[in-house]
Amino acid sequence: MIDRILDASVAIAWYLPERFSMAAREWRKRFLDQRVRFIVPELHYWEIGNVLRTYVRRGELDRELALEIYDTHLAAPLEVIAPNRETVLSTAMEYGATVYDSVYISLALKLDVPLLTAERTTTPWVVKLGEKVDIVRE
Repeated sequence: MIDRILDASVAIAWYLPERFSMAAREWRKRFLDQRVRFIVPELHYWEIGNVLRTYVRRGELDRELALEIYDTHLAAPLEVIAPNRETVLSTAMEYGATVYDSVYISLALKLDVPLLTAERTTTPWVVKLGEKVDIVRE
């Protein structure tokens, strides 16, 4: 079994249509087949909730379906591990990332586990992470 830090951008594509949903769902299949273990920071759940709220607010998703998706995701056996709080801000500055992205980056660095994201390959922090990042593509 391999480990990956699961970015919310990939997880949300398990449930909602994104241009990379097929690739994200391949990772979900590996997860369900117990070929990969996903590790997330607590922030992951708040990001998922915020995306679902945004879709509901825009009228693109029914409130009840959003709640059902959120409950389903909460039940997924993801392993929650906190990054080093002391390094999140310095990591954000070093990698040119938002502090939110830095939470995932810091966790990947702390555990020496690649970060699975749908971020662009040209994003500065993705480039700097190099082999420590797996990109979900179309």
